[in-house]
Amino acid sequence: AVLIAGAIGLANGLLIAGIGINPLVTTLGMANMVLAFASTISGGFPVTGLPKSLTAEFAERSLLAIPMPIWIAALVFVLLFLTLKATRFGRSLYIIGANPRAAVAAGIRTMPVLVLAYMLCALLAALGALLLTARTGSGEPNLGGNLTLEAIAAAVVGGVRLSGGEGGVGAAVLGALFVTVLSNGMNLVQIDGYLQQICLGVIIVVSLIVNRDEARR
Repeated sequence: AVLIAGAIGLANGLLIAGIGINPLVTTLGMANMVLAFASTISGGFPVTGLPKSLTAEFAERSLLAIPMPIWIAALVFVLLFLTLKATRFGRSLYIIGANPRAAVAAGIRTMPVLVLAYMLCALLAALGALLLTARTGSGEPNLGGNLTLEAIAAAVVGGVRLSGGEGGVGAAVLGALFVTVLSNGMNLVQIDGYLQQICLGVIIVVSLIVNRDEARR
C-alpha cells in the first residue's frame, strides 16, 4: 500500500513539475481516479478479514500508556521538522514555494525537489490511511473522505500559505488540534454533519482573508 502511494505521488510530481499541470487539478483528479479504482476492486464494500496484528500493533498497542499512533505521529513530526529546518531539501521547498523563478536563478533544481515533495506527501498519506484502517479494522474506500477539508483547514489556520513559502510543521499541528477540538465540540452539542462542513469552509475562507491581509502588510 505504501509503495503504491509512493508511485501515485511520483506520478503527481511528474505531471505537476514536469509537464506543468495545475497542482490542485492534478491531485484532485488523481484522488478521484484512485477512489474509483479502489471502489471497483472492493465492489464498493468494506474489505474485512485483515490481519489481527495490524490492529494489535498500530491501534491497540501502547507504550508508557501512550497509544502507538501518537508515538508514530510524534516521530513523523520530529523527522519533518528536522527535514524542513536542517536540510537543503527543506530550505529548497520554502524558496520554491515563495518564488519559483528565484529558486531557478539560485541554482535549485526545482523538478526533483517538487517530485520528492509529492512522493513524501503521498507516503505520509498512506501511513495515515494505514493507521486509520488499523483503528477501524477494515478497509473502506470511502473512509476519511472529509479529512481533505479538515487537513486544508488545519494548514490554513496554522498559518500555512496555500501558495507556498510560509508555514511549518508546528503551526500545522496546532491548526490540526484546533480543528479536532472544534469538530469534537460540534459533535458533543450534536451539530449536523453538513453544518460542520459549512463551519470548516467558513474557517478556511476567513483564515485565507486574514493571511492575505497580513501578507499585504
